[in-house]
Amino acid sequence: MSVIVKGKNARKPHTVRFWQDGRQRERSFETLAEAKAFRTDTDHAQRYGGGVDSRKGRELFGAAAESYLARLPCSPRSRTTDASTYRAHVAPALARRTLASVANDRDAVADLLTVTMGELSISVRRRARMIILGTLDEAVKSGKIAAHRLADIDLADDGERNGHDGFVFPSHAQVAQVAESAGICVWLMRGCGLRIGEALGIEKSDFRDGGKTLRVSGQASLDGRARVPLKKRRTGEYRDVPCPRWLWDMVRDLPDGPLMPGRNGRRYEPYSAVSGRFKRAAKAAGIPAGFTPHSLRHAFASAMLAAGVPLSDVAVWLGHRDINTTYATYGHLVPSAAGRAADALDAEFAAWQAESH
Repeated sequence: MSVIVKGKNARKPHTVRFWQDGRQRERSFETLAEAKAFRTDTDHAQRYGGGVDSRKGRELFGAAAESYLARLPCSPRSRTTDASTYRAHVAPALARRTLASVANDRDAVADLLTVTMGELSISVRRRARMIILGTLDEAVKSGKIAAHRLADIDLADDGERNGHDGFVFPSHAQVAQVAESAGICVWLMRGCGLRIGEALGIEKSDFRDGGKTLRVSGQASLDGRARVPLKKRRTGEYRDVPCPRWLWDMVRDLPDGPLMPGRNGRRYEPYSAVSGRFKRAAKAAGIPAGFTPHSLRHAFASAMLAAGVPLSDVAVWLGHRDINTTYATYGHLVPSAAGRAADALDAEFAAWQAESH
């Protein structure tokens, strides 16, 4: 087994002594964290037969993270958002550290996500965690490090300010007033739980089964010139969402093609134009601050959960890969099962009594 001793090099005072090919060797590091990470990788390789190149573990986390983000299958909009989160929050803390040192410094990463970034929204913190864990998971798969210790770092949802600030549910009349200005995308978001980019990219041919199902297979690019893959999905991936009859009634007599057609060479209306009309109409309708296009998606999910639709089905329709994401966002809206359970047990007991008489 390898050990860490005080080295003679003042610039790299932390020395790891280890055995390789029957000979004792040494390698020195500037920080104790790097030395511990190297020792962990070396001991793992000796115990399980190798497979980890310790030199690759000294690759800077920043270089590995940028490569990971560049290869991540997602839409251009998601790629821009992920890159922004990385540059603003992850890179300043971790970019100049080695993969091995980050992989073994759970305390530093946990502090970054829960303390340094504690005032940010839950979605930003989750994105930062995804970037960090994804980078390290790829490093493990490619043999750069043996393992990492950062799985299961919990992020507390600090309530409405951080997690539920978009839960503003206006009246039907107010939504109709916004839709009159912003377009049918408002009803697509409210009736099918779409993201605004998805709603802007919907075409009449996406409705199936006589208007009972909406197939969501892409989203409009920010400039409206093309349809791009769904968030964190590859080209060709899609999801089918139930379509309410009232929404199909709005669509059935519209011409073929995009429901929100653009102009001047754009196939779809660009996000900036629709967003501006949406904000102005929401203000004119007297809707409280905090109402955004995403609030309509929240309203859809809330209506489904209030009606007793299983959370697992809602997660699929929203396009969440992980049901934990759905629960973290909407778990507070799931009706308590305690009352229904008590009613079921009482009914069962009444049936027993009826059988005994």
